[in-house]
Amino acid sequence: MGDAPAATREQGWGRLLLAVAALMLLSRSPGLRMLAPIADPMLIVFPVIAACCVAGWVAGGSPALAAIWVTLTAALFLAPAVGEGGAYRDLARAWGLIFAATFGLVCLLGHARTFVGRAVWTVSLALTVGLTAIAARGATPAEATAVVAVEMAERNAATAAELERWAPTVAPVLPAAGAWASEEASTLHSASGDTTTPFLPALLGLESIAACALAWALYHRLSRARLGPPLAPLRSFSFNDQLIWALVAGVTLAALPSFGLLRVVGWNLILFFGALYVLRGVGVLASFLPGRTLTAQVASSAAALLLLPVTAPAALGVGVSDTWINWRKPRQ
Repeated sequence: MGDAPAATREQGWGRLLLAVAALMLLSRSPGLRMLAPIADPMLIVFPVIAACCVAGWVAGGSPALAAIWVTLTAALFLAPAVGEGGAYRDLARAWGLIFAATFGLVCLLGHARTFVGRAVWTVSLALTVGLTAIAARGATPAEATAVVAVEMAERNAATAAELERWAPTVAPVLPAAGAWASEEASTLHSASGDTTTPFLPALLGLESIAACALAWALYHRLSRARLGPPLAPLRSFSFNDQLIWALVAGVTLAALPSFGLLRVVGWNLILFFGALYVLRGVGVLASFLPGRTLTAQVASSAAALLLLPVTAPAALGVGVSDTWINWRKPRQ
């Protein structure tokens, strides 16, 4: 064991606890339930914290903390699942363990990398390991995708039924909310579990990175054994400019007139790296605004979500152009 890095725990729980609450609420919202492959994000958060604690222990951190989080993760994974099919449950928990173990190894072997670099590498390596494990069991990716499609269809139907029960209750008081619930229920009824499955790798990667960022922040508030730099504020969010070539590759593959599988790969690259560039663009735009209170930040984020068809393409353009223009350089 080496000496623990000379670092203190990161301070501040307010925004972090708000992020935990937002992740839990959003994961249960009708919109994200149609998109999130893993219904319970804690299946990723808990094992990633445990992996970080083990990596921190190797770096000289607390063995007791590692033992506690490994035990908590084992308890979570061994607990009986509610409302999940057996095959889907096994896939979700297997992914959580594969992703966490891969992230722990990347942290141990890639000390110089930023969090985003480690997370992107972890997603690519974990997907490779997962596909290899599926093949080793004599199954195919299509069979795994079919399991997720069944789960998504059941999830959509259950959410639609809840909204249909809820709409008549709120309609007399809040007509707009009742109309939204009825419209959303109709959308969910018409949605198929196969709607999102072609984009399963990208959606799984994005959800995993979001949960991993939360776990990273939680770990560094619990332990003094630092594994890397703290998460930068949104206004400073950036990553290696060479990732633009992954987005270019995605556009190229998606534009191919044939080769169906390669086109699916292309659209997944576009969705995954496009989302990262949207977040980078939001960071650039945020850097031009003066410091704001937490309430103002939450309000502006809610407004951006409501205007997503407009704000997302604008942020994507700004994020991609930041690769060459470096909008924030004069301000740093």
